[in-house]
Amino acid sequence: MTVIKRGPTRRYDSRRRELAAGETRRAIVSAARGLFVDDGYVATTIEKIAERAGVSKPTVFASVGNKRALLKAARDLAMAGDDEPVPIAERSWFQEALAEADPRQSVRLHARNVTRIHRHAGDVVEVLRAAAGADEELRALWQTAERERRADAAVFIDALRRKGPLRAGLDRDSAIDILWLFTGPEAFQRLVRARRWSLRRYEEWLAQTFLDQLLPPPATSPTTAGR
Repeated sequence: MTVIKRGPTRRYDSRRRELAAGETRRAIVSAARGLFVDDGYVATTIEKIAERAGVSKPTVFASVGNKRALLKAARDLAMAGDDEPVPIAERSWFQEALAEADPRQSVRLHARNVTRIHRHAGDVVEVLRAAAGADEELRALWQTAERERRADAAVFIDALRRKGPLRAGLDRDSAIDILWLFTGPEAFQRLVRARRWSLRRYEEWLAQTFLDQLLPPPATSPTTAGR
C-alpha cells in the first residue's frame, strides 16, 4: 500500500493562507486610508471600509482592528513603504544618509528622505493630526509619533556631529529641535499641497534650509576668495 505524505502540502497551504491574509490586510488598510483622506476620520465607518475593501466587517476587525488601529496601520504603512516591522531609522534609505561621509551630502540625502516620507504619507499624517484634536487615544498616538520623529532627528544629528562640527554656536539639543521642526508635516502641506510647489523644489528648499541651519558655511578656496 502506498503511503501519501501530506506534510509539505500542509506547509504550502499554510503559506498560501498567510499570503492571502496579508493581501486582505493590505486591501483593508488601503481602503481605510483612501476613505480617511477623502471623507475624514469621523465620517469614515467600518462599514464603508469593509465595502470598499470587499470584505465583511468581522474581517476588518480580525485583520487589523478598529478605526484607530486602521489609522495607525495606514500611517505606518505609508511612512515605511511596506508593512515590514522595521523602524524608519533602520531602513536602508535612512541608513544611507547616516553612512554618507560628507556632512553636506548627508544632509541632502536626509532632505530627500523627508520628502519621500511626506510624499507617501503626508495625507494620512494630516488626517491623524486633525483627528488627534478630538480623540484622546489618537492624541496619544500623535504624541508618540512626534516623539519618534524627534528620536529619529537625534539619530541623524548624532551621526552628523561625528562627521564634523555643527554651525557655530549650535548645540546638540538645539540642532535636534531645528531638524525636528523642519521635518514636520506642516511645511510640506503648505508648500506642496497648498502652494503647489513641485517635490523637487521642496526637496531643494529643505536641503538648503538644513544646510543653513545646521552646518557651517562651506569653506571658500583662496582662488575663489580672491576673485
